[in-house]
Formats: sequence, structure tokens, C-alpha cells
Amino acid sequence: MNRRFLLAVLALIPLVLSACASSGAIDNSKVGKLANSLGLTSEQAQAGVGAMLKLSQQRLEPAEYAKIAGVIPRADEYMALAKRLDAFQGAVPSAAGLGGALGKLGFSLDQAAKFVPAVTDYVSKAADPGVGMVFANSLK
Repeated sequence: MNRRFLLAVLALIPLVLSACASSGAIDNSKVGKLANSLGLTSEQAQAGVGAMLKLSQQRLEPAEYAKIAGVIPRADEYMALAKRLDAFQGAVPSAAGLGGALGKLGFSLDQAAKFVPAVTDYVSKAADPGVGMVFANSLK
């Protein structure tokens, strides 16, 4: 009986892993696709997500921010990359500061105008629309 249970559990592992891999979370492949569609490098897009996260982190309560960061694997790495590329120094104080950070990363105004809503849309789909709305509002 225990052996059958163990075999059943082992048989389910690939199914569980594939479900996790196909979740709506923002990962490098989604960031890469978004970057390609907007004519950005993957590094620019990752750092752009990092700048967005930095502004959101500063404006939200830790529990609210944790919901957003929870659907973006490597969120801390994206923020560190944005800082390393000099998108921001200490803080991203406002939406204008976010625009400046994206500009420092080489985003055009048109690219930034498409990038920000695309990322907030990903968060809405990966978590739920309420979390996506909180994220979008924290960027205004």
C-alpha cells in the first residue's frame, strides 16, 4: 500500500511541476517576449520591471508589496539590476521618477507607455485583478 502511494505521488510530480511552470507569473521568458515586442533588450526590460517594483515597494505597505513581488520571480534581482544600471540611486520617488528611470535605461516615451501597462497586466493575470490594480495605482 505504501509503495503504491509513493508511486502515485512520484507520478504526479511532473504534472505539478508543469503547472507551476505555466503559471501566470512574470519570468525571464515573459520579460524577454515583452522586450522583443517593444524593441528593448532583455536586460532593459528586466531593469524596467525592477524600477517599477522599486517605486511600488516605496509606496505600498510591505504586505501589499509582497503580493506583487510574489508573482514576479527574482523581483529583488530586477531591482538590483536597475540600480546597478543607474536607473535610480536611493529611491524612485514618483511616477515622474519612474519615467526618468526608464529613460536612463534607454526606453523611449513610446516604449515606456506600452511597457508599464503590459507589466501591470501580467501582474493582474498572475495574481488577481485587485493586486494588479494596487500595483498600477502605486505607479501613478
